[in-house]
Amino acid sequence: MPQSEPNAAKQLAVVEVQGEMPGPGLWRVAKGDHVLWILGTLSPLPAKVEWRSTELEARLAEAEAIINQPRVSMTSGAGMWRTALLMPSLLGARKNPDGATLQDVVSPELYARWASLKPTYLGRDRAVERWRPVFAAEKLQRRAADSVGLVFGSPASALAHNIAEQRKLPVINPMVDIVIDDLKPAIKEFKANALGDSDCFERTLRRFETDLDLLRARANAWAVGDVPLLRVLHEADPESACLDAVLSASALQKRGLDELPGKKRKVWLAAAEQALDEHRISIGLLPISELLKPDGYLSDLASRGYVVTAPDEDEFEDESEVELAPTLDHSPSTSPDFE
Repeated sequence: MPQSEPNAAKQLAVVEVQGEMPGPGLWRVAKGDHVLWILGTLSPLPAKVEWRSTELEARLAEAEAIINQPRVSMTSGAGMWRTALLMPSLLGARKNPDGATLQDVVSPELYARWASLKPTYLGRDRAVERWRPVFAAEKLQRRAADSVGLVFGSPASALAHNIAEQRKLPVINPMVDIVIDDLKPAIKEFKANALGDSDCFERTLRRFETDLDLLRARANAWAVGDVPLLRVLHEADPESACLDAVLSASALQKRGLDELPGKKRKVWLAAAEQALDEHRISIGLLPISELLKPDGYLSDLASRGYVVTAPDEDEFEDESEVELAPTLDHSPSTSPDFE
C-alpha cells in the first residue's frame, strides 16, 4: 500500500459505533459444491457494540463443521501452556536482564517519546519501567485502546461458539504441538538475554502518537461491515514486530518457536482442505488481517485451485439468496476454543 494512504486514513471522521452491528461479510472458498465460509475477526473493538451477523447465523445453520483459529500447545515436564507468548510473563521473564530499565535499553529518542505517552495511559506505574520494551509496549497498547472506548476480545468468535454449541457442530481445532524438554535452561537463557524488540517498541509508540484514530476507525469499519474501508485502513500492525521480537530470541529459536507462524498457517490450511473435502458447508475463523493480506492464508488456498471470493466482490450470489437462520440464543461465551 502506498505510504500516503495511512496518513489519509487518519483524517477520516471517526464514528462512535453503538448498538447492534453486522460486522464484515464472509469470505467464500469453494471447490465444486463444497464451500468454506470464513469470518475475519478483529480486536480491539468498540466497547458498546452489540455484534450480530444474520449472514453468519444463516451459514452456521447449514454448516456441518467449524474450524477454529490455529492454536499452540506447549508441553514440558511442567505441563501445558496455553500459548507461546505467555511463556515470558508466566515465568517472570518480562523484566530486562540485569535489572536494566527501559531508559537503559532503548535510545534516548525512543525513551523521550515513551515518557511523553506514559503519563496519559499508565500514570505513575513504576514497575513497567523495568519491563522489556515488547511487554511495556503491550501494556501501553491495552491502556490506550481502553481510553478511546475499545476493548480486546472477539464477540464474533463468541457468537460462532454459542451457535456451534447449540447445534452440536464438530469443532476442528488446528493445533501446533511444541515440546520443550529442557525447560529450566530455556527459562534461564531467556531471562539472561536481551530481545531485539526496539522495532516493536517504536511502532507501538508511533501508533499512539499519531494513529490512534486509525485504530478506532478500523474497529468501527469492522463493526459496520465496511470491507472496502478495511482494505484502505489495513497496514502492518505493531503486533507482528512484537511477535517476531519474542520468537526470534535465541532461547526460543533453538527450540523451534521461530517457525511458529508458519506452522500455525500449515495446520489451519490442512484443516480447511480437509473440511472442504468432507463437508458440503463449513465455517472457519481467522484474524481479518490474514484475510486482507495479498500473501495471507487465502493466497495459499487460491494457489491450490480453490475459488476465493471476498465479501465485497459479491460475484457468487445475490444477498436475497441467503436464508436467515432461526432465532438462536446469543448469551456470552468464554469457551477457550474461541478467541
